[in-house]
Amino acid sequence: MRARSISLQPMDLKTPAESVLKRAVRNAGKLLSGKVGAGLMQLGTFALAARALGASEFGLFSVLIAQVMLFAGLASFESSQAIIRYGVPHLNDLNKRAAQSLFKAGMLLDLGAAALAALAMVAAAPLLANWIGWNERLVHLAQAIAPLTFAGAIGTSKGMLRLFDRYDLLSWHALVTPGARLLMIAVCAALDLSLGFYLAAWVVAGWLGMLAAAFLGWREAHRRDMLTGMTGSLRNLAHDQPGMWRFALFANLNASVGLVPSHLATLVVAAILGTESAGAYRIAREVAAGLLKPVDLVNQAIYPDLARLVLARNWSGLWRTAARGGMNAAIIFSVITAFIALVGHALLTGIFGPEIAVAAPLLIAIGVATTIKVTAFAAEPVLYAVGRPDVLFALSLVTGALFVGILFWRLPIDGLSGAGWSFIGMDGVFALLSALIAIHIVRRRAAEVSESNLQEMS
Repeated sequence: MRARSISLQPMDLKTPAESVLKRAVRNAGKLLSGKVGAGLMQLGTFALAARALGASEFGLFSVLIAQVMLFAGLASFESSQAIIRYGVPHLNDLNKRAAQSLFKAGMLLDLGAAALAALAMVAAAPLLANWIGWNERLVHLAQAIAPLTFAGAIGTSKGMLRLFDRYDLLSWHALVTPGARLLMIAVCAALDLSLGFYLAAWVVAGWLGMLAAAFLGWREAHRRDMLTGMTGSLRNLAHDQPGMWRFALFANLNASVGLVPSHLATLVVAAILGTESAGAYRIAREVAAGLLKPVDLVNQAIYPDLARLVLARNWSGLWRTAARGGMNAAIIFSVITAFIALVGHALLTGIFGPEIAVAAPLLIAIGVATTIKVTAFAAEPVLYAVGRPDVLFALSLVTGALFVGILFWRLPIDGLSGAGWSFIGMDGVFALLSALIAIHIVRRRAAEVSESNLQEMS
């Protein structure tokens, strides 16, 4: 079926501030419809893998995947943030050439980072194996799944869909990788295959998701007549997006530190408590991420509108959006955390088995930490919108170091539940500092604009 062409129109920068949060919630709702299905598939996939492989083999599976995704995340440049930050003014000005350069630069960052991460994974696998105490077979498995890093090369594609307000397509795309993984892991479990086949299924499904995102993003750009006259030249890609490489670098650094509580912590838990505990940690993280996913979805949905408010210098709208969003999010996630406290243990036992239920206190702690963090959920997209990813990196570096310090301190004392204190400390400090800094920067920007207007009037 041939895609219908849509002519390019300038973006509306005068959207009433009161409607920004509503639109963000509506778009987040579209994403959530896909993420709910994806989350259920992900839980089903982990349940099948955990029961079929057993606690020990599933722990190995979790740590091997975490290793690769750690390297992929360290290399990723979070190109979706740059696509939004620089794409909004290009679309508003109907500047196709600049937008094409931006899209090409983003894809170059995505693919280059994935290739670099894969090579680094192959080289570092023996060193990580020595730290954790693995044999040569596991080293070869870790190296064999290095191409999984390309599953994360979707930043530009997803950024384009967000830029074009196609959250419906993002919702559908959210089902591709989890659906493929569920199907292939189910086959592995039914045929009683070895660990290597489970890992291969994970890699293939990741590639399918990457290719699907690229198809949807570039097809949408074509439908909007954004690719007319586009060439294969890679020269002067940053000419129309001043500061893009610096922006991308700090977005990468910020995202890299954000990997601490997910992939890096899985390796730390494996080294201190063993691979079985690492598997239970991974399950708790996945369940918590699924139940608490809406805050991330609202962040994704609200960022383009915050960028438009900044471009329009609508500071009062920015304030109202952030304040209302934080208040509403805190109420919602307090309820979700209470739900986790009531059913978390039964949920883990029923789906994953009693071996995994030891992670129930950690699951509750993650819920508490996230509830604290969402009170300032708008601070992160605001700082991206005003072009200050360096501030986010500094905050993530400080709070990431705090997380690791508490992790090494409490794990030997409290066992797996000790990781909960790491989440509470990290998210609490991040929420406080990010809110204070975002308020300071926005107030300063507003004062500069007011002073400039007064000078023009005089």
